[in-house]
Amino acid sequence: MAKFRALLIGTVAIMAVSPSYAADPQEMKERTAFIADRYLQIWSSSNVNPVAGVPYMYGRTVLFYGKPYTQADLQAEKQRAISQWPVRHYVHRPGTLRVICNTAARKCAARSTIDFTVANPKRGTRKSGSAKFDLGVSFAGPHPVILYEGGSLNRRRSSENAEGNG
Repeated sequence: MAKFRALLIGTVAIMAVSPSYAADPQEMKERTAFIADRYLQIWSSSNVNPVAGVPYMYGRTVLFYGKPYTQADLQAEKQRAISQWPVRHYVHRPGTLRVICNTAARKCAARSTIDFTVANPKRGTRKSGSAKFDLGVSFAGPHPVILYEGGSLNRRRSSENAEGNG
């Protein structure tokens, strides 16, 4: 719990305290890579607190896997995912994280392949595999915010009792 709180506070501090005037393309790329990495660390924590970071990490509306969400809708969706998969581990596959920035628009996109394992011990379900991961970050406001999150499942490496996949 303390480790998660430190991760969330650190990420929120970087996003909220750091001014978004990063006009230098390299700085925008580095900050976007940092945000993408911390994002996976936060969502890998096995508790419900990641939902608390939604208002600080995301824009007022977010394109979430192709569908527009308000922050409240996104919090509810994330809470459902955490309830379904209380044990989660996500990591960028080494060497796959790429960041592309549009300096004029003050936006960057982080793309990678992630490896994941999720489980629900109470239901006896588990999934693991890899997926394409996309995260869009805007530097146009007072602090960086996530504008979109998406991706697609590559393949499942293993599964035990695949009921409730989602």
